[in-house]
Amino acid sequence: MRSLPLPVVVLVVLGLISPAAAESKIDILEIFDQFMISNAVASRCEKPDEQKAAKFLANMNTVRIFATKKLMQMSKDATEKTIDKAAVERYRRIDKAISDVIAKEGCDAPQIKEARKRFDVQAEMNLFANSKSN
Repeated sequence: MRSLPLPVVVLVVLGLISPAAAESKIDILEIFDQFMISNAVASRCEKPDEQKAAKFLANMNTVRIFATKKLMQMSKDATEKTIDKAAVERYRRIDKAISDVIAKEGCDAPQIKEARKRFDVQAEMNLFANSKSN
């Protein structure tokens, strides 16, 4: 088995993805989308304390950095500015979709509850933990 990037290893350990998914080149853009979904849900249904929110946002920023690097590799014409602008627009669309679901089904809708749980896990992730066993 080849060596996986640390953020992917953390996701496998936390059970958010399977080892098979990690080996099939998990998409950092999908992970970033999941962070954006969790953030949108938490802003409406969770209201986390400041410490948890700060930890979540730090992890989301780390994932954003990796996603930006991937997008820049995918498109040589992409700049951080154009990627940031696209990410803001993507978040706006995700936020609107989340708002629509909550308006129709409330914060107890199954997919909303799942995103609320994911927010907690994403907030507690330590993306910089040493993954080597001693």
